[in-house]
Amino acid sequence: MTARAGRLVVRCPAKVNLHLEVLGRRPDGYHEVRTLLAAVGVWDTLIMEPGDEGVGLEVRPAGVAPAGEDNLVVRAARQLQRRSGTRLGARLILHKRIPVAGGMGGGSSNAAAALVGLNQLWGLGAGLAELQAMASALGADVPFFLLGGVAWGTGRGDELQALPNLPPWWVVLLPGPVPVSTAEVYASLGAPPLRPAPPSPIYDCVRRGGSLPLESCRNDLEPAVMERFPEVRERLEALAGEHPRLAMLSGSGGTVFALLDDEAGARACAGRCAGRGALVAPLLTREASQLRPLAGEETWKLPMSGSP
Repeated sequence: MTARAGRLVVRCPAKVNLHLEVLGRRPDGYHEVRTLLAAVGVWDTLIMEPGDEGVGLEVRPAGVAPAGEDNLVVRAARQLQRRSGTRLGARLILHKRIPVAGGMGGGSSNAAAALVGLNQLWGLGAGLAELQAMASALGADVPFFLLGGVAWGTGRGDELQALPNLPPWWVVLLPGPVPVSTAEVYASLGAPPLRPAPPSPIYDCVRRGGSLPLESCRNDLEPAVMERFPEVRERLEALAGEHPRLAMLSGSGGTVFALLDDEAGARACAGRCAGRGALVAPLLTREASQLRPLAGEETWKLPMSGSP
């Protein structure tokens, strides 16, 4: 197979966890979860060009994320090379806007974009099932970004059930001032061994349909993060004081978010949080959040949702 000419560009959305239960520690050392994931319109951009046999990555702004083998984009490229046997390479440029180590899945979204984009750039023809298997090996959140929209995640969070789009709600996001290690947060939980999952109003909604019971949404990682990072607690309390539909930590943090009815309400809320680096973005439909490898000149024709 030969690489396709020219460059491809993929816009990579972020996510929030509207619900996250930790059910216990599994025999393999991971934690069993039940989570409701929703794509949001804060975007990184991954640019891909055919290259020599190797894979080179440049991150912009420089230093905001690793540019070597520790970056999930490079690891995704290596997986594709190994599994396909291709000797093709690529030059990659990653423009970061999603907060790093903020619980918004930026690295996972970038990895999923690399799988989709390089599969096309190199003409490999891998199907969705193959890409999903590679995504799961890279990290628990990576498969979600191949699906997009709203999904119910079980297992490590990588066993996904696609759900109908939610109402056109918006979020105000307050990123944390320091990165938060997901591994350290889970390690601090002291979660007991895995136990049978208790009844959940959220799960009932997933099974039966109907309106999402936001009053039952929670994040079991919140107490551990709040104890270790008092500034996260302070920002979450500020958002809760705005009386949104929901105020919560996203994933393992340290980004906190408020869920509001519409863009006007979200921008007004963000304005009252001046000085906190607020981001304003819509929840994305499945179609709007799909990873689309486009020729470089095409991608900028897409609507740029959320904050400029």
